[in-house]
Amino acid sequence: MTKNHFLLMLSRLEEIIKRSPKIMGRSLIITDEALEVLEKMRNTLPSELKEAQELIKAREKIMQQAEEEAENIKNKSIAEAKKLLSEHHLIKLAEEESRAIKSKAYEYGQQVEIELAQYAQGILEKLEQNLIEALRVVHKAIDEHTEQNIDNDE
Repeated sequence: MTKNHFLLMLSRLEEIIKRSPKIMGRSLIITDEALEVLEKMRNTLPSELKEAQELIKAREKIMQQAEEEAENIKNKSIAEAKKLLSEHHLIKLAEEESRAIKSKAYEYGQQVEIELAQYAQGILEKLEQNLIEALRVVHKAIDEHTEQNIDNDE
């Protein structure tokens, strides 16, 4: 959803609030109409939320692939080591190489997880700012509406 579309929906909500009938200085908002606008907003929340969910899935897939790769590397190393059982020195070298490869795969997985977490954090912070701004607009509309009612009552 674009920022303009979101702002248009907020404007529509503001219009519903402004044109609601007043009784004793209080607004009677047509809840069905207001809830419909809020539902549209909820259904079309900024794509950052959807992107964050996709990032989490991608991170899980990458971690699974890294684990599978590490397991495959480990299994290959074990198989090769068994072939070389007669030479003790070569077995030691294979075990060390297996650990080094597994360590590299683990470090790579951790780095990817950190980067994905940072990216998701940035997306969530951006979403938070968008929602805070939306709330500011709603609060401003309510305040203006309340001030207008107070001025009308006087």
